[in-house]
Amino acid sequence: MIERLGELTGDELKGASKLYAFFLMALESEINIAYNVLERAEFETAGAKVREAAEKAGLNQYDEAIKLLSEAISHVASSGHWTMQTLKDHNLL
Repeated sequence: MIERLGELTGDELKGASKLYAFFLMALESEINIAYNVLERAEFETAGAKVREAAEKAGLNQYDEAIKLLSEAISHVASSGHWTMQTLKDHNLL
């Protein structure tokens, strides 16, 4: 999605940028919910990476934004292993 923003111009770019900003705000909100529930530092870091990616995208620095989103995904995925193990340990999975 973000890779395509660089291909747009004018009103299309303006509208797509707004939509993308809303998407990133929603993503950050979901990550913050996970952080508040689990209190895992990985989620806090991921939220910061998403926020930073939104700033970079707003400056049309799409390559940097993509890199930051990849880092955010890695942080969330790292915590996923811990979460799965916790569920298994408590016979919830």
